[in-house]
Order: sequence, then structure tokens, then C-alpha cells
Amino acid sequence: NAVNLFTKAVRDAFESVKELDASMTDIAVVTDFNLGDIWDTVPEYTDLANKMGVTIQGVYDVSKLYYQQGLDTNEVMKASEETLKMARIAGLEYATATDYMTAALRGFKLEMEDATRVNDIFSRLAAITASDTGEIASALTRTASIAQSAGMDIEQTSAFLTQMIEILLK
Repeated sequence: NAVNLFTKAVRDAFESVKELDASMTDIAVVTDFNLGDIWDTVPEYTDLANKMGVTIQGVYDVSKLYYQQGLDTNEVMKASEETLKMARIAGLEYATATDYMTAALRGFKLEMEDATRVNDIFSRLAAITASDTGEIASALTRTASIAQSAGMDIEQTSAFLTQMIEILLK
């Protein structure tokens, strides 16, 4: 039985490393980094994973999506941290949280350093209403660019959408 447990643990570890290497390879393909450079980031990504209470694989998966958008490393790390927070708070899949964050930032022509602001808006509204972060973010993805074109900011738009969500839930 001990041998079977050990074998399973080794097999699981090998699969985890394979998945991690695949995510790292995806990052290397869309950046100027080589695979060795990306393996060198493991301590930094591990620290972020521990800080956010997520898996290292999750950090690489989110980062990969931001690197695919052409962001530099500083922007990727800032956006990834806030996206991981959003995913944890709202119980969202990483890719979904990344889509929501990207839609909010791009729709309102915000910079990646505004990711904290986006999280604060969604969290504040979810805390004081019957809506949740996922509902607000989802609604915002459909309206952000139109609202921004009409001269509304992210705070106004999110507040209006939250009121509409609350009305629909009653």
C-alpha cells in the first residue's frame, strides 16, 4: 500500500510539472523569454501564489493570458495579482476573471495599474448590494466600451449596472 501511495504521489507530481511546463512554454512562445528564463520565475510566482492562496499553475495561467495581450512583465504581474484576487473573492475561474478584468480596463481605457481600482469598485458594490462581483463584472463586459464612449466612467457604469442587477434579482 505504501508503494502504491508513493507511486501515485510521484505520478501526480510529474503531471503537475508537465502542466506547469506547458504553461511556461506558452508564455515563452508569446514573449522574448526562453524556457530557462521562465523557470527562473518560479520563486516569484510561488510567492504570489502563496500570498493569494492559489496554485502556482493558476498564477502562470493568468500571467500567460496577459502576456498574450502583449503586456510587459511589470504590467503582467500587477494585473495577475489583482485578477487572482478577483477570482478568489468571486469564486471565478482564472480565465473568466482575466476576461472580466481585461474588459473593464480596456473598455474604459484604463492602465494595468488601475486593476486595483477595478477590484475595489466591484468588491465595494458587491458588499453593499445583493449583487456579486461576477455579476457586476459580467454585465460590465457587455457595456464598458459603449458607456465609456458616452462619457461615463467605470464607477458610474458599475453602480448603474449593480442597481439593474438588484432590480432583476427582486
